[in-house]
Amino acid sequence: VESSSGPARTHPCLADLKPAIVGPRVEHKDEFTCKGGVDAGRLVNLARKGLYSTAKEMGGNVLLEEKWDCEIRHPRYQRRDQFKVTIHYSATVARSCWPDAQRPVEIEAAKGIKGLMTVIDR
Repeated sequence: VESSSGPARTHPCLADLKPAIVGPRVEHKDEFTCKGGVDAGRLVNLARKGLYSTAKEMGGNVLLEEKWDCEIRHPRYQRRDQFKVTIHYSATVARSCWPDAQRPVEIEAAKGIKGLMTVIDR
């Protein structure tokens, strides 16, 4: 199961603002092993938090032009109810007087697998 945010975009609350400083584009990759189901929206949010943490270390306080991709598959030689989830999240680091949205763009597009998700490995 694959899902994506589509082309890179900025949250509407930050779209019309001119950031004080625009930094480099950064990428973050997260891999999860889940059992029972996959709540893709929650995992994409965790990946964004990891990227935002990197942005803060670089001196930024907002993410612009965000883009994410999520792929869910069955790992080889594993039980049928286990899934391997890979999330790539990228954004441009910036500094602004407005706060960050703290939410992935186009999160509604995240496709998961129904069931009670248990993260076994990250």
